[in-house]
Amino acid sequence: MDVYATAEAEGHTSWNQVEQEFLLAMSQFDASIAASVGAEMTDDEKSELGADLQNGKGDFFNDLLVLLLKQCSGVELLTSRPVPGLIVPVHNLDCVYPAEGDLQFMLEAKMMGTPKHINSPRQKESGRPGSADIDKRVKELAFKCIDLKGEFSRRLTMTGTAPRAGGPGGGDLTTWLRSVEPKIYFFIAVRVINDSDFERTLKWASTAQQVLDAVGLYCFEPVGDSFTDYRQRDGVPPDLQLERVLYKACVDLQAMLH
Repeated sequence: MDVYATAEAEGHTSWNQVEQEFLLAMSQFDASIAASVGAEMTDDEKSELGADLQNGKGDFFNDLLVLLLKQCSGVELLTSRPVPGLIVPVHNLDCVYPAEGDLQFMLEAKMMGTPKHINSPRQKESGRPGSADIDKRVKELAFKCIDLKGEFSRRLTMTGTAPRAGGPGGGDLTTWLRSVEPKIYFFIAVRVINDSDFERTLKWASTAQQVLDAVGLYCFEPVGDSFTDYRQRDGVPPDLQLERVLYKACVDLQAMLH
């Protein structure tokens, strides 16, 4: 999308520099999706639409964040790297640093919520709530986080380094998780459709904070009678605001270069 090309050409380094263009891009994409209601589409076209909904916006959001972090920190995040876990033999991870050796940083990004479209004929006119699957995504990433950090801690112990305090064996799990590499950041952009949808999104983002090193949340909502014209949804607490958390990730990555 144009927002990525513009951010790259102008060297943007923060979320507030791309926010309005991001909202416009989401509006244009979702308007094209919503226009499919009542359209004549083949099964293959419907399947392709489903794949675009599942992966297209999420990949775009992920790529945009990685670009901003690269231009802010000077660190090139890898697109893919296999990393062992404590329980799962290998996690194939995206957006990680560095290229080899102990993993120090990992970014995961998700977009949630869609307007009504041809594959969801029974959906309300406002579309699918952004928080509909957020509990599943948080639980999946929480397990991945504990598995990766548990393996890092095991390797420390094997080399004779005293393990960190806390952890599953006793103490404060959150404190232990934040003391062990890699640093794991979770960024979420959510299309919310009402107050209850927003509150559920906040609840699960706060839950994710207890397991991950940081969670950045950006919420946007339909304006007026349109379900695809968007504005930022106010009310996200400062410690969850995507702009602030993205800056924190930039600082962490800069520190890893030295």
